[in-house]
Amino acid sequence: MDNHDWMYTGRRSQNQVTREWIQKTEDFLDKAFGVGAQAATEVWCPCSECANRNRKTRKVIEEHLCKFGFTPDYTRWVCHGEGHRIRDEALRPRLEEFDSDGGVPDMMDDFHQAHFGVRCTDKTEEQEPEETARAFYRMMESAKRPLHDKTNVSQLDAIGRLMGLKSMHNMSRDCFDSMLAVFGTLLPADHALPKNMYELVKLLKALKMLYEQIHTCDNGCILFRKEHAEAKYCPKCKSSRYVEVESSDGQKKQLGIPMKVLRYLPFISRLQRLFMSEESMKHMTWHKNGIRYNPDKMVHPSDGEAWQTFDGIYANKALEARNVRVAFATDGFNPFGMMAGPYTCWPIFVIPLNLPPGVLLQRQTIFLSLIIPGHPGKHMGVFMEPLIDELISAWDHGVLTYDRATKRNFTMHVWYHYSMHDFLVYGLFNAWCVHEKFPCLVCKAALQFIRLKSGGKFSSFDKPRQFLPLDHAFKRDIKNFTKGVIVTDPEPQKMIGAEVLAQIDGLVAKEDGVGFVGYGVQHMWTHKSGLERLPYFKHLALPHNIDVMHTEKNVAEALWATLMDTDKSKDNPKARADLARLCDRPHLEMRPPRAGKTWRRPRGDYVLEKKHRMVVVQWIKDLMFPDGFTANLKRGANPSTGRVLGMKSHDFHIWIEHLLPSMVRGFVPEHVWVVLVELSYFFR
Repeated sequence: MDNHDWMYTGRRSQNQVTREWIQKTEDFLDKAFGVGAQAATEVWCPCSECANRNRKTRKVIEEHLCKFGFTPDYTRWVCHGEGHRIRDEALRPRLEEFDSDGGVPDMMDDFHQAHFGVRCTDKTEEQEPEETARAFYRMMESAKRPLHDKTNVSQLDAIGRLMGLKSMHNMSRDCFDSMLAVFGTLLPADHALPKNMYELVKLLKALKMLYEQIHTCDNGCILFRKEHAEAKYCPKCKSSRYVEVESSDGQKKQLGIPMKVLRYLPFISRLQRLFMSEESMKHMTWHKNGIRYNPDKMVHPSDGEAWQTFDGIYANKALEARNVRVAFATDGFNPFGMMAGPYTCWPIFVIPLNLPPGVLLQRQTIFLSLIIPGHPGKHMGVFMEPLIDELISAWDHGVLTYDRATKRNFTMHVWYHYSMHDFLVYGLFNAWCVHEKFPCLVCKAALQFIRLKSGGKFSSFDKPRQFLPLDHAFKRDIKNFTKGVIVTDPEPQKMIGAEVLAQIDGLVAKEDGVGFVGYGVQHMWTHKSGLERLPYFKHLALPHNIDVMHTEKNVAEALWATLMDTDKSKDNPKARADLARLCDRPHLEMRPPRAGKTWRRPRGDYVLEKKHRMVVVQWIKDLMFPDGFTANLKRGANPSTGRVLGMKSHDFHIWIEHLLPSMVRGFVPEHVWVVLVELSYFFR
């Protein structure tokens, strides 16, 4: 790095400057207004008064430098053409366990490009960043200086490494403060390392995201916010907001500990951050400007009918490529492990759908927005209130956001596009019971399932015939489906968004306040999800999606158990008893017991014989897979017992898509094998 000591040694006062200072100041200004400035008439003023916070012309900067001198410690001209040297000159030691720089060099490059990079090519005037972006850039500017004058590691880089160590080793605050104090004594006297955790957090304040802790009713009736913010008891079930203990006089006393806490992280500010980097900003417009190399294939949600239909209805908002569509995803899990107590929490993630396919589901672009304590059940709509409120505000009013590429502010509108989850969570999000006789969330009550007398569950057996053309031969088949039944019913009509919204608005609560009138007869609505509050809900053609991974895993697990005749096989005595009532397949019906024996279950031609199962398990044991192709499939194969244990979702994924056709070839009849191959190809 060049020696820039002349900036401070050559000027003692306004009237005492050396010839070297004058000459090198002129050279500095020539460089600042040279090629790197892209013919700009104003650059950041480096005087001690402006401190690189205001843009000035060359003449004004000359006057300011003569009057005030250079801003202190400005030895790396990152605001005037030396920003690219930050990463080239900073030689940092690395720790193998984690990325020691924490992405700070990339962040500094983005900061430099946002202020001093490529200028706008049009004639529009650049704008100052909006408040949140300005605070972010101001923090970055203050943290870009070196940790001390003998190193190239920036203050922010050093803080990032130390915070990484704190998180990795779970250090307490006192331990971290002590470590900072020791490091401070080992560094030169003019170092910029914060003295304690308080100063460090204060410096990083602009990087932090908003976070709210919202108290909830213990039964999930309400959130203690808005009109209930000061309430101490739930107005519906009268349960206490705080933990109650019995005092010495026998009276109950509330402590300051809430019964339940909903943790809410607003996601709009996270979306704004995506526009503060030029690379991610370009990604946020890919859905409209990205290149489709296979235009005949749907490679992105924007290629789907639901997206394009919505764009046609709300053309004004769809015209702005920077407006953001988001998806929700959730599922429950036990944060303490499977062997811990029976506790569950439900995180809700927000995914911006503007991003290209290769970036869409990366970890850094999936934002955690809600952490619901316990199973939400019928109160999912209550817990979703803050998220829905934020969506409504972002749709109606928009959010002022700074676009780093154009150097201008714009109003960003955000709206909900769909949700992704398994079938059971589908029912929670849609507020429709999927366990009873109307489980289809598209047709609603227009499609009624049958209840299996022996199995005790509702089944869609023989219902797909309704969706076939009226002249299809299967509709008149009385042998291979429900015996003696000819299907004459037309295809059920799918309910559109306006019809669903009208039905929800027409729900009448029961007198006892539990459920709605007509439940189980006319509808299966269990609660209101909150999504119906969205102004555009009735125009969402596909508001919910079933996750392919869960569907594939469930189908593959049931199919494996049936083929291999394990304890979890769907071909059990109860299924055979129901088959005898519904179908004309006497060769599969249960055989009466002989003397001293139990009922016999004839083997179906879709079940592998025992000797074939042993061959299959040995074949799996001998298979050679590429590294990382599958996890425990080979390891769990036990030829002596004819079982494959420990199969996970990825194992079932590999099995049904790649191994199934070869595994059963020659062991099942040709017509069964063809169906299995078509199923495998469908998932692939």
